[in-house]
Amino acid sequence: MRATVVCPGCGAALPGMEHPPQPEGNASSECTAAFHEVIGFEFQHPVMLRYHQMSVDAYGAQHGGDAAKPIRLVYSLAGLWLALEQGFSGDEVRAIHQRMGHPAADWPTFEPVTVASWTTVADVLEAGVKRRSETGHAKATRDWAADVWCAWLRERPGTATQIEDLLRLVFVHPGGPGLLGTVGSAGAVHRLLGVLEGPSSARGA
Repeated sequence: MRATVVCPGCGAALPGMEHPPQPEGNASSECTAAFHEVIGFEFQHPVMLRYHQMSVDAYGAQHGGDAAKPIRLVYSLAGLWLALEQGFSGDEVRAIHQRMGHPAADWPTFEPVTVASWTTVADVLEAGVKRRSETGHAKATRDWAADVWCAWLRERPGTATQIEDLLRLVFVHPGGPGLLGTVGSAGAVHRLLGVLEGPSSARGA
């Protein structure tokens, strides 16, 4: 029996592999392989692509620190805030990510969260890929993203406010028209501006 390998990022315990892939960021090779299986399943079943960005952001939010690029954690948290707090679609989240650009010196930094027990890519793999279930994958992905986001709000209570402030910093001109551009989906950018220029939705979160 192969030894179990525990991912340093999310804590997922997965069977060791004879020929593991190169690990990506703060993850074990086995966790990296599981993630590739999950997103591969999404591309094999086009209806599942609506959950692809949520999968990417949930995974990224669990694997910050160490060798992971800081930008991935920031983008992942922004994606979860947009999807779960504001109801943005995966396509809209991707459009906003593209417009955010590279991190600047005034962007906030986030200390990775480590939780003893939370949903991981291993749970999504079991519910979807292993059972060849699109319904199982969809539910597991939504649960995964929600669990990760709730963990961040619980362990780092100011996360939602930091993300909202960051997006306001990037997209809203002080005293200006409130629009820095419409690269990507103009509709997504304008919708985001409506959120950011209205009453704050994250204060106290």
